[in-house]
Amino acid sequence: MVYQNQIQEAVEAIVSTIHPISIVLFGSVARNGKGNDLDLMIVIDEKHASVTETQMVVHQCLAGCYSRFAVDPFVVALDALHQVSSRRSPFLRMIVREGRVIYMKDANREWIRQAQEELDMADYLFQGEYYKGCCYHAQQSLEKGIKSRLLGKGWELEKTHSVARLVAIGREFKVRLGLSDEDIVFMDSIYRGRYPAEEGLLPFREPSASDAERAIHIAGRIVKSRKGGV
Repeated sequence: MVYQNQIQEAVEAIVSTIHPISIVLFGSVARNGKGNDLDLMIVIDEKHASVTETQMVVHQCLAGCYSRFAVDPFVVALDALHQVSSRRSPFLRMIVREGRVIYMKDANREWIRQAQEELDMADYLFQGEYYKGCCYHAQQSLEKGIKSRLLGKGWELEKTHSVARLVAIGREFKVRLGLSDEDIVFMDSIYRGRYPAEEGLLPFREPSASDAERAIHIAGRIVKSRKGGV
């Protein structure tokens, strides 16, 4: 039986040996927190080593784990992963649906880059007076900005779009975000209101210019503080 507390051991052995782009946990341990084996998708850049060579190195670096729990590593090149994605592989869809990213190279830098990109998009849509789209991308910017800060504290990424949830996790990691309860409720209502029939800003009313401006301001505080290293 494999448990959650054994994941880090396997991940550290892999990362210290081959420096992958990312590692995704899937299968029973991802779904239930425990299972008979540890299913890992290891994404690599094939410019440095072939999948076949890497598979052998991974097998060797996990030798210390095999005697105590079962690990089933699946090595894939990033280029091949993109090709399989376009073909809508059932196996890959399953990994995307249930998998959890437990390691990403330069994760903090990538998340804050995406947060800034979302913020730039929100500003662009604001200038064009597309306020609903602006609010949505501002919420996405805030979400990614918070996740960047949490990852920097050792948080294990989870699939959530809830600002309230992320702020609560931040308190556990002693991350000060400076968001008021009003800010949190407002930004979560934007995400819930992205479709006409959903609760939130819609269907009661379309977001206004002031709503969009407020959303950009809230997200901007987090993204700029993160870029500044605060």
